[in-house]
Amino acid sequence: MQRGASVLEVGLIVSIVSYAAIGAKVPLGILAERVGKWPVIPAALLGQSLSLLLYSLASSPIWFYPVRVFHALILAAFAPTAIAMASDLAPSGKRGDMIGRFLTSFGAATMLGPFICSFLLGYLDYVRIFQLAAVFPLLGFTIFLPSIRRGSRRSYLKRIGISEAGRFSPLGSLKKIVASREVLILSYLRLTFSFTNAFFITIFPLYASQSLLLSSSLIAILFGVKGVTNMVFRLPSGKISDRIGRRTPLFLSYLLLALTYLIISESKDFYVLSLAMAIYGLAHGMRAVTEWALLGDSIPSEVSGVASAYLSTMFNVGGALGATASGALSLILPTSSIFKIASLIVFPGAFVPFLTRKKSFQLHANEG
Repeated sequence: MQRGASVLEVGLIVSIVSYAAIGAKVPLGILAERVGKWPVIPAALLGQSLSLLLYSLASSPIWFYPVRVFHALILAAFAPTAIAMASDLAPSGKRGDMIGRFLTSFGAATMLGPFICSFLLGYLDYVRIFQLAAVFPLLGFTIFLPSIRRGSRRSYLKRIGISEAGRFSPLGSLKKIVASREVLILSYLRLTFSFTNAFFITIFPLYASQSLLLSSSLIAILFGVKGVTNMVFRLPSGKISDRIGRRTPLFLSYLLLALTYLIISESKDFYVLSLAMAIYGLAHGMRAVTEWALLGDSIPSEVSGVASAYLSTMFNVGGALGATASGALSLILPTSSIFKIASLIVFPGAFVPFLTRKKSFQLHANEG
C-alpha cells in the first residue's frame, strides 16, 4: 500500500507465490537431482537474502511482480529439497523423528517471525525491516559454508548410499513415482487437506468476525492456539510414527480434522472453538510429519527431491482450488454448511492410509 498498490494489486502480488510454485516445484526438483541436492541449500539462502533486499528497493507496484516471481522460485527450490535431505539423512527407523525435528524448527521460525516483525515495526519502517531480514539468510549461509568447504555433497551421497555415477534419471523416474500406490495415496491426502484448509483460511476469519462477532484479538488468539499445537506436536508425532507405523497417526489426523470442522460448523462458544483450534493444530502437525515420513519410506533416496517437489505441488494445487471453491460456495451456502462439507471431504482420508503397503516400492537403476 505504501508503494501505491490497490487492494486488487496486493491480492495479485500475494498470489504469485502459490501459482508460481505449482509450475516450478517439480522442474526445480528435477534440476536439484541433476546437479545434486546439496548445492541447492546455499543457493536458496543467498537467493532468499537477495529477494528480501529487492523488496526493500522496489519503488512502485510493478517491481513487486518480478521480485515475487523470483522469491517464489527460491521458496519452491528450498523447501522440498530441505525436506528430502532431512529424510535421506535420517538413521534407520528414525525418519519420522528427523522430519519432526526439521518441521518443528521450521514451524518455530514461522511463529516467531510475525512477533519479531510486529515488535520491529515500532522502531523501523518496512524498508529497514526487509533489509534487516535479508541478513538472517546470510547468517544461515555462513553456518552452512564450512560444510560446503569440506565437500559435504559427496559425503552426503556416500552417507545415503548413492554413487555419483549410479544415480537414477529423475525425469525418467517421475512417472513411476506418480504411479506408485503410496504416492497416489499421499497425493489424495494432501489434496483433500489443502483443499479444506483453504476453506478454513479463507472463510473462518470473516465468519468469526461477522457472524460470531469476535474481536480481532480473540481471532488472533484462536490462530495462535492452532499454531502452537501445530508446532509442539510435530516432534512427538515423528517419534510416535517411527514406533507404531505411519497408518495410525494418519488415521487419527484426518479423523480429528473431520471432527474439528464439524465443531467449528456447530459451535459459537469461544472456549469450544479454542479447543477445536488446539485439535486442528495437533492434527495438522501430526499429518505433515507422518506424510513426509511415509514418502521417505516409499521412495529411494535417488529421487527423493523430485518426489518431495511433486508432493509439495499437490498442496499448492489443493490450496488454490480450495480458495476458489470456498469463495464460490460462500455465495450460495451458509458458512456452517461449508465447514460441514469440509468435514465430509477429509473424513475418508482417515481410512485411505490403510491401503498403503508395508513394503516400499523400488525403482530399478536401469529404468528411466
